[in-house]
Amino acid sequence: MPTSESLIRTARERSNRGIAERSANIVAESLDTDFVVIVGDGTLIPTRDAYLDAYRSQFADPSRLRYVRTPDIIEVSSSHPLASEQGHWTATLPDGTISYSGTYSAIWRRTPSGWKLRSELFVTLTQA
Repeated sequence: MPTSESLIRTARERSNRGIAERSANIVAESLDTDFVVIVGDGTLIPTRDAYLDAYRSQFADPSRLRYVRTPDIIEVSSSHPLASEQGHWTATLPDGTISYSGTYSAIWRRTPSGWKLRSELFVTLTQA
């Protein structure tokens, strides 16, 4: 049986694939209903729908950045149905050049339909 950590890693890989394939529906699979995010420049996106709308707008732009989030550490809580993910991210141009990169933190929540992202915090540390 898969561990919680492996299920979260699989969900993250699928979300990255959704971004690569320009599929907001795939990205949405990993998001809980009350998802919130602070993106790399410090902007709060307060709802799941607003986050997905931002991706839909980016997906329509052929020169858009492609984001990849890579988990470094995933820790599952022993007292709550939560997990913490810490990692790094990159934003690349269509030619593969890295445009931005940084770190992120995510909270995952165990739900009846599996592990879902409750929130993410991205920090931009470098810009090309």
